[in-house]
Amino acid sequence: MPEELDALAALPVRSVTFMHGETIIAQGPTPDESCLVVGGMALRSQATHKPEPIVSALHIPGDFVDLHAFVLEQLDHAVIAQGACKVQFVKREHLVEITDRFPHLTRLLWMLSLVDAKISRAWLTAAATLRAKERIGHMLCELHTRYGMIGFVKDDGFPMGLEQKDLARIFGFSRTHVNRSVQELRAAGLLEWERGHVHLPDPERLKKMSHFDPGYLEVVRVRR
Repeated sequence: MPEELDALAALPVRSVTFMHGETIIAQGPTPDESCLVVGGMALRSQATHKPEPIVSALHIPGDFVDLHAFVLEQLDHAVIAQGACKVQFVKREHLVEITDRFPHLTRLLWMLSLVDAKISRAWLTAAATLRAKERIGHMLCELHTRYGMIGFVKDDGFPMGLEQKDLARIFGFSRTHVNRSVQELRAAGLLEWERGHVHLPDPERLKKMSHFDPGYLEVVRVRR
């Protein structure tokens, strides 16, 4: 609704650009601000007993990366910049005010958290059921769909803030395994990947090969 968009646009924000590897939000006590990605990519990072943390989510422009902090006292993860990442911080008090004024907007923000949870379950399912080439294809299809929702896809190409070494870290594969899988996708005519940009020559065939169903990403209109 126009009044909701106007209220969002009027929110006072603090804009910050983080460089690659910098911590946007630290694990631990929740900050008094919520964070919206407006440029670049960020990773949700889960600390483990091992030196290397686990990446549990990718965040692209339009993602509120920590709506959990709106209601929780502790964050069990950090948010890290993947490349240069521009974000806007909004004070919790301003979100409380706007959600009190616009109940429908509250439901939409809640929906974002629910979709975030659906993505986590889809990742878990993919990890348990798909081979390396299929998992990489599944993630590429997810990014293609999510970037398409915000108008960042052109001729089935979209910005790619990850490198092969990052996929190895996200999936827990060796770099050799990732490289072999990427080469297989290229040889099959399913992937063109240059630094900073991915093109999917045949998205529908890649979806079929990767067992990708975009239903878990669907944004539906929330009833008032």
